[in-house]
Amino acid sequence: MFVASKKRKAPSGAWPASARTRTNASRSAAAAPAGALRAVDAEISKWYLLGVENARERQYRVALDYYNRAIALALNEGIKGARLYESRAHTLHKLGEVKRAMDDAKEAIVIDANSTAGFIRMALILADTGKPKDALDVLNRGLKTVDPQTSGYAQMNVQRMSVERLLDPSYVPQLDSRSDPIRRLPEDISVLILRRLDTRMLLTCRVVSRAWMALIDSTPVMWSRPCYTSRNAVQDLANQLPAYAKLRRQLSKQTTRISERTLRLVLERSRGSLALLCLPDGAVATSATIDALLAHRRPCLESVHIGRTAAIDDNLINRVLNWGLSPQIAEIRLPYRTCIGNDAIGVIAGSVPGLRVLDISGCVNVRIKHLFKAWNAVQSDAQSPSALEELYLNDHPGIPELLVYSTKHRHFGNLKVLHISIRDQSVLSMYTGLGPLINYLQRIQNAQVPFPNLMELNIDGIWDATIASRRFESINTALLISRCRLLCGGLRRLSALDSAFVGAQPLHQALAECFPTLQKLHLTRATNLDSQIMGALLGTHQLLPLRSLDFSGCVSIDAQSLAALIGRSHNLVHVNLSQTAANNAVVAELVRIASMDAVAGLEVVVLDTTDITGAAIRDFASACAKRYCRLRSNQNLCRAWRLRLLDVDNCANVGGDAVAIVRDLLSFMQTRILAAAPS
Repeated sequence: MFVASKKRKAPSGAWPASARTRTNASRSAAAAPAGALRAVDAEISKWYLLGVENARERQYRVALDYYNRAIALALNEGIKGARLYESRAHTLHKLGEVKRAMDDAKEAIVIDANSTAGFIRMALILADTGKPKDALDVLNRGLKTVDPQTSGYAQMNVQRMSVERLLDPSYVPQLDSRSDPIRRLPEDISVLILRRLDTRMLLTCRVVSRAWMALIDSTPVMWSRPCYTSRNAVQDLANQLPAYAKLRRQLSKQTTRISERTLRLVLERSRGSLALLCLPDGAVATSATIDALLAHRRPCLESVHIGRTAAIDDNLINRVLNWGLSPQIAEIRLPYRTCIGNDAIGVIAGSVPGLRVLDISGCVNVRIKHLFKAWNAVQSDAQSPSALEELYLNDHPGIPELLVYSTKHRHFGNLKVLHISIRDQSVLSMYTGLGPLINYLQRIQNAQVPFPNLMELNIDGIWDATIASRRFESINTALLISRCRLLCGGLRRLSALDSAFVGAQPLHQALAECFPTLQKLHLTRATNLDSQIMGALLGTHQLLPLRSLDFSGCVSIDAQSLAALIGRSHNLVHVNLSQTAANNAVVAELVRIASMDAVAGLEVVVLDTTDITGAAIRDFASACAKRYCRLRSNQNLCRAWRLRLLDVDNCANVGGDAVAIVRDLLSFMQTRILAAAPS
């Protein structure tokens, strides 16, 4: 029996013979043999049932084709079946063909005045198209016309009450549980989807409904790796260009604070499955927070990260380390924590011999000699290197000791990432004695490359003049990097911001060996980096693998050398040449790179305070717009690329008309354009 409702299923059952009428023109066909009539009815019923079956499987296009065949055959025989038009109206409504669905519903009512499905379908179509009053009129007319004994009459009454509720201003519709993806999808699929959300979004999803809260709270694996910061475009750009002050100022305004209640909730829901213990910057942790962690069984921690500005007492950090350290931990980050001293390093080295990442930046109570002794005590062979692959020792007074001792001892020979930047000058005044270290380095016989597997090196501030005058007693500070052979072949990422103090000869010696393999080169304010050094570094290299280049403030390099460097670096993605001698020749090389479809493509270009002109920057914007259109139109080259940032601030030769044209060319890419006239 056919039942119509707002969320009804496709009609079921065979096409009944009682649901058809014959036209006057075909009444003469009544004299036809009974076998022929039965054959026609069987053919119509076959196409109708196939349509019903496909409609149940939500294959509405296929179902529509079968209904069309059944109706065409019925019309050819002079038969009009109301059920056929009701079913096709349902299918057309599902496909969004509202006008045709309305016509079929009206045709069903014309054929059979008691067609409740026709009236209901018309009402549903009118309600979906924003006409609830018309839908109510149709249902009232149907209730007056249709015989109360007809099947579906009660359903029309229910449908009328539903439409009346829609017309009530105080009515709040209830969400149909069948439209909830968490209930409709298998639980394992829902868990995979929710695990991709950061912790803030996960906490928001908990309050959507009770079903969502029950699923999220009953799945500890969702809380195993909490992430409290959602990535955004500004954060990504700031990570790629840390020397770009405009982005740093914008990020400094984005302060986040993680409440103690949020931390406690995450730790309670983890239920011992916690893999990442994260107390990020801005988090507030109390003894109740740590008690929530210690209340469960000892988790299988893989990473421990306590942010620099996290509000947590030193005694609580010691409780966490004494409780949670285990051999399977691969990463420990405890930057700028005064409670971390020689004893804590000894505990870490003894408890986690397979540690791969260690961040003790600013931990001034850790002596470098004790660091070597702690790792030497857990090694079976004194000459074999440890498993440590990443070491972060920023703002630490023992940086020179680490470099010098590593030329003789192989404890950290497996390092691939080393960060030894110097920013906090108040810490640097704690150390005196570079002169004896330099003499010790000169006395070492057969000094080896300290980190032969090094791939990323950060020495921001090591070559800064202000730091050198306060930090080190010897004038040979800049020679330390080259004498220790820190920049070896195979290095891929080098960051040396604020390198104003380094001389031409040490700079050339440091860069000569690693320059052909560098993919990232950030060397800012290097006043002694001139065109002669650049020419020697470029040499006979035809192509360079550079992807990120930052030469901001390097005023001694002429435009010809910059153009030669850009022209040989086809894979560039991020370029910062602010406050340099860059001119139209450099922009012409950028245009040539933007015209290549086979390369990654430029995403960030900073030409602040340079000698470029408006015509050149228009050509560059036009090349980027053409590349964007080519990549979108060519299916073989289709990939997500766009120019994200273009900075031409304080360029005297770039006028307002050129900037307006550039904005118009790059508007569909949503490029962030910075262009202010020089003061």
